[in-house]
Amino acid sequence: MSTEPGPDVQLPPDPRRAFRGPASACLVLEAIAVPLVLPVMNYVEGGITPLKLALVVVLTVGMIVGCVVILKPWGLRFAVGLQVLMLLGWVLSPSLGLLGALFCLVWGLMLWMRREVIRRQEAWYASSE
Repeated sequence: MSTEPGPDVQLPPDPRRAFRGPASACLVLEAIAVPLVLPVMNYVEGGITPLKLALVVVLTVGMIVGCVVILKPWGLRFAVGLQVLMLLGWVLSPSLGLLGALFCLVWGLMLWMRREVIRRQEAWYASSE
């Protein structure tokens, strides 16, 4: 006997999958914004050191790669790890750390909304059964 639902049974939408679009869009915005910190580093912080440049390049490439791997089960952890790395960039560059703090707030809000949607959806499906 098959345990798969029939063709007339509609499965509930998965909010975890729906989160991938906004997460990927946020990573694209970050991949655009992170290199824009370089002129600020140059004029406000007194120059770009090779370590600062390497961090910006690693973060930018990581954000682009993150757009692809967000589809993987571990993709969310990868994206959050990039946010932590960018926030820790405060040690090398306060402007990069400030941008990291801003995007950490954005990611925190997105993760809270994701959790809230999952919680409400589970409560709704539990009450309808």
